[in-house]
Amino acid sequence: MTFGKLLCLACFSFGIGFAQSVTKTTRTFYLGEEKVWVDIYERPGTNITFVNLHDNENTSAEAGRRFVAKYGGRLIELRHGRGREVVVRLHGELHRFDPNRMFSDAGLRSSLKYFRNNSDKVFAIAAAFRDSVIKLVAVREGMVIVALHNNTPDKMTINDYRPGGWYGKDTKKVSINPQRDPDNFFVVAQADLFSALSSLDYNVALRADDPPDRGMFLDYCFRHGGVFVAVEAEHGKLTEQMEMLEALRKILREKYLITAHEAGLSSP
Repeated sequence: MTFGKLLCLACFSFGIGFAQSVTKTTRTFYLGEEKVWVDIYERPGTNITFVNLHDNENTSAEAGRRFVAKYGGRLIELRHGRGREVVVRLHGELHRFDPNRMFSDAGLRSSLKYFRNNSDKVFAIAAAFRDSVIKLVAVREGMVIVALHNNTPDKMTINDYRPGGWYGKDTKKVSINPQRDPDNFFVVAQADLFSALSSLDYNVALRADDPPDRGMFLDYCFRHGGVFVAVEAEHGKLTEQMEMLEALRKILREKYLITAHEAGLSSP
């Protein structure tokens, strides 16, 4: 079976605890001998697209589902059971890459090489999968995209975005509130969002004007005119991540005129 063939398209609604049902569509792709599922949750209402790229970041995916159920919107979630990285499996051999580094050829090749995968065939399969995800997200000018992430305590924090940090070269400005957990922070591509979130004393980093090409989803969205925000929170901190999303929603309503329909599901 050729890569990218749609194996199944399952559409259904779930309504337990929801004032209005959310439609879920599942698309299944082959990466060589490996399956990857892309779940799409949708409900009319808020015009925000959430994207969850790492399969082991389950708290953030749950936050996205709760937000869509409450306010409407769309959540695109990658699911494959392999943890953080997506896997291409050929002849039983696993070839890994970071799906948050696949949004340019240079970034994807770098990620594959990091995991010691240099095959052109593996690259072609991974690139085709990337293109399928890009079509599903369908970034356009002015579209609001929120990437949902979780991190391990003290191993990925707002401090990594300071000058000299891991993402220092990717960052134009950083605002750090020592009273907040450094694991919980925003990364934004628009200066007005940086100002609004920092004025509320959140930890927030602003994308550099010309960052290194790492193939990051943020940079892809920015190049195509998207209004981008990444919401990072510690694994298991659902209440905190939902609170961050609520604050972000209020700012987006004021600045980008997103719709504001509410289904009535309470935050945790």
